[in-house]
Amino acid sequence: MSDNTAELKKFFPALTGFRAIAAWMIFVYHFTPFANPKYPNWIKQIIWEFHIGVDMFFVLSGFLITYRYFNDHPIHFRKYMVNRIARIYPMYFLITAAVFLVWYFQNGTWNMEKTVEAIVNFTMTKALFSKFHLGGIPQGWTLTLEEMFYLTAPFYFILIRKKSWWLFALPFLILISGLLLKNMTAVPQNIWGFLQRAVYTYIFEFFAGIGLGWLLLKKKFTAFKFPTATVFGIAVLAFYLVGKHWASGFIDFKTEIGRAVEMIFLSVLGIAPLLLGLIKEKSLISKILGGRIMVLLGKSSYIFYLIHKGFVPVFINDYISDNKLVIFILLNILSVILFIYLEEPLNHYIRKKFGKPAVKAVEA
Repeated sequence: MSDNTAELKKFFPALTGFRAIAAWMIFVYHFTPFANPKYPNWIKQIIWEFHIGVDMFFVLSGFLITYRYFNDHPIHFRKYMVNRIARIYPMYFLITAAVFLVWYFQNGTWNMEKTVEAIVNFTMTKALFSKFHLGGIPQGWTLTLEEMFYLTAPFYFILIRKKSWWLFALPFLILISGLLLKNMTAVPQNIWGFLQRAVYTYIFEFFAGIGLGWLLLKKKFTAFKFPTATVFGIAVLAFYLVGKHWASGFIDFKTEIGRAVEMIFLSVLGIAPLLLGLIKEKSLISKILGGRIMVLLGKSSYIFYLIHKGFVPVFINDYISDNKLVIFILLNILSVILFIYLEEPLNHYIRKKFGKPAVKAVEA
C-alpha cells in the first residue's frame, strides 16, 4: 500500500469540518456578539462556555495521533516529529514574528523581558510560564500543550501496548506529578511563574482521544443505523453548555481537581462520542461537516485560530468594519488564502525535504 493510500484511509472528512466548528466557537467566545445588556444572561452564560472549542481540538489531536501512529512500532521518530513540526510550526513562526514586529513598531522599545517573552513564544513553551502565558499570539498557549503531547505520545503508546491499564493510569499520574511540581516551584524566586498554571489538567482530554483511537483500532465499535453516538455526544455538550453555570454552584471548577472532573466529563462523555459518531455513523451532521466547503474551512481553521485574535482582527475592526460578522467572514477568507498559498506548500516542502528516513547502507 502506498503512503498516499494509507493516509487517505486515515482521513475523516467530517472531523476536518469539526475543526472549523471548534475554531469558530473560540472566535465567538472571544468576540461574543451578545455582550449587549439587552441580551438575557443565560445566552451570555452559554457563550462563555464556548471555550470548549479548545477542548475539542485536544481530544481530536489525541485521537488522530493515536489512530495514525499507534500501530507503527517502532515509530520512526524523526519522520513523526518532522510531520508534526511541518503541520504546526511554519505558520505559527511567521505569525508570531509578525506579532512581535507589530509590537516593536508600535512601541519603539525592546528589553530583556521582551526577549524572554519572544524566546518562550518561538519555542512554543510559553504556557509553562504564567507571566508569558498570553504573550505573543494570546491563544497560542494551547500549542505548548500540543507540542508536549506530540513529544510524549510515542512513549504513552509503548506503555499502553504493553499493558492497556496504562491508558487509565497515565493521565492521573501526570495530574499528580503536575500538582507536586506546581507546589515545589511555588517560591518567590519563580518570578516568571514557571509551572504555576494548571495546564497538566488538560491531559485527560488528550487521553480521551487516545482511548477513542485505541478502541477504534481494536475494532470495538460497529456503525449504528441511527446516529446514536452523534446524538449522545451533542446532547452531552449541550447539557454542559447550559448546565455549567448551575453546576459551578456545587463544584469549584477553578481548582485542579474540579477542572479534572470537568474535563473528564466533557471529553469522555461529550466530545469523544461525537467524534465516534462522525467517524462511524451516517448523519446529516457528518454529511455537512464532511462537505467540500467545510473540509476546506476545516483545513484552514488552524490559521483562523492563530489570527482570529490579535493585530489582524484589530486592523479589520479599525480600517474595514467593526461588525463581528464581517470580521468573521474576512478572517475565514484570509485563512483559506493563506492555507492554499502558504501553509500547505510549506507543509509539503518540509515533509519532503526533512521527513524521509535515512537510507541504511547494505553490507556486502
